[in-house]
Amino acid sequence: MSSLLLKPKLSLLFISCISLSISSLTTQAHAGLFDNYTDTAQNFRSSLTQPISAPTQELFEKKAKSNDAALYLLEKARLEQANKQYEASKQTFEKAFELLDAQNNKATISASKLGFKALSLVSNDSVAPYKIPEYEQVLAHVYQSINYLALNNTEGAAVEMRVAQRIQREIELAHSKEAEKAAAKGQNVNSAPAEYDEALAGLNTIAGKVKNTYQNAYAFYMAATLWEALGEKNDALVDYKKAYELQPNDFIKNDVKRLDNAAKKANGQYPVVIFLEQGLVPQKISSTLAIPTPNGLVNISFASYDPSTYVAPSQVDVAVNGKTVANTALLTDIGALAVKTLKEKIAANLTTQIARSTAKYAVQKELGNRLGVFGQLAGNIYNTATEKADVRAWNTLPSNAQVTRLLLPVGSHTIQLKNNYANQSINIEVKANQTTFIHGIETNQQIVADSFSIAK
Repeated sequence: MSSLLLKPKLSLLFISCISLSISSLTTQAHAGLFDNYTDTAQNFRSSLTQPISAPTQELFEKKAKSNDAALYLLEKARLEQANKQYEASKQTFEKAFELLDAQNNKATISASKLGFKALSLVSNDSVAPYKIPEYEQVLAHVYQSINYLALNNTEGAAVEMRVAQRIQREIELAHSKEAEKAAAKGQNVNSAPAEYDEALAGLNTIAGKVKNTYQNAYAFYMAATLWEALGEKNDALVDYKKAYELQPNDFIKNDVKRLDNAAKKANGQYPVVIFLEQGLVPQKISSTLAIPTPNGLVNISFASYDPSTYVAPSQVDVAVNGKTVANTALLTDIGALAVKTLKEKIAANLTTQIARSTAKYAVQKELGNRLGVFGQLAGNIYNTATEKADVRAWNTLPSNAQVTRLLLPVGSHTIQLKNNYANQSINIEVKANQTTFIHGIETNQQIVADSFSIAK
């Protein structure tokens, strides 16, 4: 078939896609086309430890059937857990997992997937359903495990931790295979053009704080603590060692030694393990870069992070009955995990972004040919309005996760968590042959905490 026949058909396709994009303003894709999720999520972040307001609840209900339903469910579940509404949070996570399972198991080719791909090609990635990154999925199951612990269901907690570990193993295997294929072709799986490297240079130091994007020591350490509390020492040792591999510090090293040497508990004292989540993960911002193409320089919008919004972890002092006895150690820098994940996606997204810009250019040119200056102007306005980065992400995740471990005698104790920004006390009851978990969240200059006990 000649190019003369192909060109009109191609032009018709592009114009049809524009019509589809415009008509989508009255459908579920509308929110993704022009709205900025970062602005929407700011409300969740500022009120994380406060009761969910009526307007926020209405927003969650409105988004229940949207393309971003899974993301909004994760935000809602996190807010509910921070407010100690554990049963509600558990049910919300279950709904999110149903959507995630459907998303992960969806056929490679489907009518809806092709439709969103075509729509995103002439608009932006925000119109397509948000694909939850693997590290966010792992953390979701960690949080669901916490819900089960709070509800005194250790079996449910163990199941969720097993799921989190399975996801991490599957991701590691998939990443290794992808790296092998790239190496065989003489490629770097995460390579990106120099223009992108320069634009993201300020994030390199932050991204370098974590070993990889598909595993985190928080999940492994919490799992190890659970296995140890349940008497599964071998499983605990494996996960403590994995946590140490990812976050090599003296605190985790001592746990490995403790189990390696089959050390016994101090006489009459029992473990109190404090998990503290600090701050909030950095928010994505939209950045623009001029990329050379056969049609000349085109502006490409892409998601990035403002390095100044990243806050380095700061340890928290822990006092028992008024006396400072320990401080927290870093488990996972989740902010760095988010930054590294974004950097690794840049190379994969580049082809799509250039294709989109090329398609938009073709549409604008064809409109100009058919409708003259007004068509050219309409195409230019449309391209400018829709060229925006996809800044969606789970915004209520913590900036980092920390931990410390105490041995305390049976009885009542007051645990105080404090630093330069916040101070919170929690009363606990240490019982014989039980492990006490404390889960704390430090954000917006305050700390909220709760405790649960696990018996063998």
